[in-house]
Amino acid sequence: MWNEVFIEHRKISPMCTGFISWDLSAKQQRGADWREKASCNECSYHSEMFNLYNEVVAKKHGRRTAAINLSIQVALNHIAISTTGLQKLFLGSNIPAPSTLSMQHSANVVSEIIEEYNKKDLAQKRKLLKEINIPRGDNPNIINIQADGMYNKPIYSGMGKTPFQPKRGRKFASQGG
Repeated sequence: MWNEVFIEHRKISPMCTGFISWDLSAKQQRGADWREKASCNECSYHSEMFNLYNEVVAKKHGRRTAAINLSIQVALNHIAISTTGLQKLFLGSNIPAPSTLSMQHSANVVSEIIEEYNKKDLAQKRKLLKEINIPRGDNPNIINIQADGMYNKPIYSGMGKTPFQPKRGRKFASQGG
């Protein structure tokens, strides 16, 4: 980028001895990344905007997403932190946080991709189970599974570790006393 800027500046203003630096008034945030341009402090030179990130080629029309923004959303899908939590981490580190709207857009893109890969993976597993059932002499179209439906209520529903354990702090009336 800087080589392009220096060459272009020399072509436009060959006699200029000015200092080229970032034009901070023109910077644009794209999620966790930035677009910037350079300018000269003596002449009127301003470069074009440069993406300071790698873009991901998308199937849809419109602006391409920065790879880091999608990477952040993939990571957020694997840990228990929200968009707001990530913004707090950025701001707590004195880093400008991506907007909620930008992060939600990236989350939607990533969620579609994860769902697509998950469906492909499950289809491969079903195919493998069918292939395993044939040598066993089982019906390849039936997959025998077993599940425990005894504790069908979530543990966090106000109970203890199981439905038979009372919530902490609950007092029971003693009998016969």
